[in-house]
Amino acid sequence: MSKAITLTRLASGVAVLTIDLPDSKMNLLSSTVLAELADSLTTIERDGAKGVILVSGKEGNFGAGANVEEIQALQSQPSIKIYEAAKMGKVLFARLEKLNSIAAINGTCLGGFTELALACKYRIASSDPKTEIGVPEVLLGFLPGWGGTVRLPLLIGGQAGFKMISTGKAESSYKAWRLGLVDEIVAKDELVERAEQILTGSKVKRYTPGFKEAMMKKFTASALEGTSMGRSLFAKMAGGAVYAATKGKYPAPVEALKVVMLALSGDREKAYEAESVAFAKLASTQVSRNLVNIFRGQSVAKKMEGVQPNIDVKTVGVLGAGVMGAGIAQAAAYKGYEVVLKDIDQAALDKGMETIRGLFKALVDRKKLSQTEMDVMMSGVKPTLNYADLADCELVIEAVVEKMNVKKLVRAECEKAISKPFIFASNTSSLSVGGMTEELKKGDEVVAPASRHPENAVGIHFFNPVHKMQLVEVVRGSTTSEETLATAKAFVAKLGKFPVLTNDAPGFVVNRILAPYMREAIVMAEQGVPIVDIEKAALNFGMLMGPFTLLDEVGLDIAGHVINTLNGAFGDRLSPPPILKVIEEKKLLGRKGGKGIYLYDENNDRKFVMEGKRFSKKKKRFLLNPEITEALSAKNNRKTEGEIQDRLFLAMVAEAALAVQENVIDDPSQLDFAMVYGTGFPPFIGGPLSYADAMGTPLAYQKLLYLSKVAGDNYKPCDLLKEKARTSSPFIS
Repeated sequence: MSKAITLTRLASGVAVLTIDLPDSKMNLLSSTVLAELADSLTTIERDGAKGVILVSGKEGNFGAGANVEEIQALQSQPSIKIYEAAKMGKVLFARLEKLNSIAAINGTCLGGFTELALACKYRIASSDPKTEIGVPEVLLGFLPGWGGTVRLPLLIGGQAGFKMISTGKAESSYKAWRLGLVDEIVAKDELVERAEQILTGSKVKRYTPGFKEAMMKKFTASALEGTSMGRSLFAKMAGGAVYAATKGKYPAPVEALKVVMLALSGDREKAYEAESVAFAKLASTQVSRNLVNIFRGQSVAKKMEGVQPNIDVKTVGVLGAGVMGAGIAQAAAYKGYEVVLKDIDQAALDKGMETIRGLFKALVDRKKLSQTEMDVMMSGVKPTLNYADLADCELVIEAVVEKMNVKKLVRAECEKAISKPFIFASNTSSLSVGGMTEELKKGDEVVAPASRHPENAVGIHFFNPVHKMQLVEVVRGSTTSEETLATAKAFVAKLGKFPVLTNDAPGFVVNRILAPYMREAIVMAEQGVPIVDIEKAALNFGMLMGPFTLLDEVGLDIAGHVINTLNGAFGDRLSPPPILKVIEEKKLLGRKGGKGIYLYDENNDRKFVMEGKRFSKKKKRFLLNPEITEALSAKNNRKTEGEIQDRLFLAMVAEAALAVQENVIDDPSQLDFAMVYGTGFPPFIGGPLSYADAMGTPLAYQKLLYLSKVAGDNYKPCDLLKEKARTSSPFIS
């Protein structure tokens, strides 16, 4: 078995430890890798060395953190075992700290690898723009446990250190240099040579701040971090900021702040011990387990297994230059694909190209692209009104109006224009992918023949806005081949998004489970429950936005279409609320139309008024559309927050369980992953199925049974949930 760490020696007497995990694109820390590191340090300690260079054998990756499977295995252990693991890591890194050592960082350096670098005497980083350094453990519900929560603030200051720890944000090599996290920046090809020079006596070229910056750092260090009163003020300010950001739902930043404050007080050993205790405590929580499950879902979504792609996609066609089509076209062009954007209207095509230009311009403004790079990518997008221009496409994604007949017609036109094998992908949110391969007849006339290659039809459902939403549903139609699925999944992964594989069913996964939630919010409003109470209950549950805000964001026309589609598929249990007719008659679209549930100004922001007494803290009250409030004629029917939350989120649980029972998705954990990334379901809860698991499937079953009798058949628990409740078994093990 090949080793992950290779020890070599330079002529100068400096030892080089090259980390290169076999059969992996990334370096990951595991118990095996740590054991190899310990053996290498033992050899160096025994034989002596002028210094030790830590370098990666991977291109563009110093190390991506701990192995997620080992994290999950550790979380299944008693807290004392987790505590001991943290202590063992500290002991190992302390051995490195005693040596004349340097970390030569190129590419991604995260988590345990950043802690490894922090244990070194020096750190240098490459100037490559892909190089970034961070400690994202808080995003997994715990904190750096191998000394990072102590070493980082002591190295770069409490404010900067705690900001990195509490947000999990990685910094570029240049920003890390300015912070003092790395001592020098060099070209990636010169990392080892320069590291050797530093270890053998060359002076490092640390960042030198200007006068104002230096004085501000000095003041912060002495006033806020150098006195007990200053540290108390810092802790109060930082604690308030953490609560404002997390609403108390995520305990890791709070525990991290306690450790950072101990480190700043000067007692390192006490701080290290507190870090180990906090690490064990946090990693044992259900919040952390849920966050680690979501993180693991990223790897599962992108993992390619078995059948490989059957078509090498180089040119992508996009049908429809609206918001979705333009977003898809820009995402493809950004990743180097040649793109043909087709529409039937020149004005729509021009507007689509302007949308694409605006998305690229935003990246230039944020220094993610140069103007030259933007110009090259824009030149790779060809706008057209003619199907003939799609002839070279290996993949065509339709984003036209959500009508089956139209989708069959455009599919047939593509097959006329493209003679070589190509994949026809639909961005539909609810229609049958398999149905699009069937012929379309008008009377006895065949308007669109059945697909010549139905095995090449697949669903690739993006979410709006495309440039922000990371989730994409890849839909297996009734005719889709495994090779086509693999090609679609590889394409989505190349875009930097997470492909979740679903089977062809009404609403697929996300819309099927989200629609009952939004529908139930409307039903409660029609029953007299104040909209503001429903919105507040959802926000307090942990949702990024309330259901009515979400309805306006999605578009009331789109939401109505999905609810009507699901009603057609599943019957009265998902019948459209009566107010949807009012919304349709009045042509209320939501934010994109200037009014929906709420009213919007000329900048498309929700209108509001400030309310509160003269000397009290005033709050925004967003203005509801009078056309909506007039249609809600029921008497005021206040409910407790818990009752509202049960109505909203148990509706999702019931539908999620049914989707698993009906095999809409093969992996229940991927369903939860999809709901977190596709709808803003609270990551700390983990998804609808994790929510049911946390309360216990027997209790979830009993609550749904009760709600099915008092609130509607949409809550009726399915046979799978009934069996889970009988055996007290979870959906996700």
